[in-house]
Amino acid sequence: MKLLVRWSLTLGLAGSVMFAGILGINNLQALALPQEQVVKTLQEVPVFTLTNPKGEFVVISKKNQSKTISQIGFFISKKDAQLFLENRLKKENPQLANTIQITPISLADYYKLVVENNKKKDSDVILTLVPTKQQVDVAITMLNTSGSPDKKFNGIPLFVPKFKKDNSYLTIPQGKNRLIPFYFEKEQAVALLEAFKKAKPQEAANTEIQVLDLYRVIETLSSSNDPSTNKIFLFPSRESIEFIRSIVPNQPKK
Repeated sequence: MKLLVRWSLTLGLAGSVMFAGILGINNLQALALPQEQVVKTLQEVPVFTLTNPKGEFVVISKKNQSKTISQIGFFISKKDAQLFLENRLKKENPQLANTIQITPISLADYYKLVVENNKKKDSDVILTLVPTKQQVDVAITMLNTSGSPDKKFNGIPLFVPKFKKDNSYLTIPQGKNRLIPFYFEKEQAVALLEAFKKAKPQEAANTEIQVLDLYRVIETLSSSNDPSTNKIFLFPSRESIEFIRSIVPNQPKK
């Protein structure tokens, strides 16, 4: 998924509804140049944005009183990107919107764009990462149930299976190593826990699913010297996994 670096195509929206996204990563001004570990961890996750045939990002602009707000949307879900294109852009400017396509880039490339954008003091473009609403709602429900009531979740939720007693994370084998899986969907975390409970039912009561924020994970990857962060693996959503499989050419049988 090649990194796109141009965003000269602007589509103005008259309505008040913009990306229902999270702006948190744009506020991580202290980040230095992308670190190797951050990029490596984020590389396997696709996000989806809107571009024209020249590969230029679509900038969504609207006036808020006397100020113009400009955003480029990057969606965790390809379906959400498609819905935004169909339900918003094509209603506002169908002729222009018909030339727009959904383009995947890696989450690592999105991160690089944000870091570079943050270095520009005069930049007035916000790079918005839009979470899946269903998973945000799930995260809020989980926090309320766990005694941390919150009507909003200002981030991109990640779901992590863990042990309760020693506050350590479940790991899965990967070759000779073991990885700590972070999921973008709770259902994926539940499936792993169910498999673990069948394999080790005596330890089932000591497990739970924790909700984390992608931005805080990125901050940790950027600043922590803890070697265990090298084990973190971000699992794309099931939808994204199917997308990746669809674009990977069939390998010849040996």
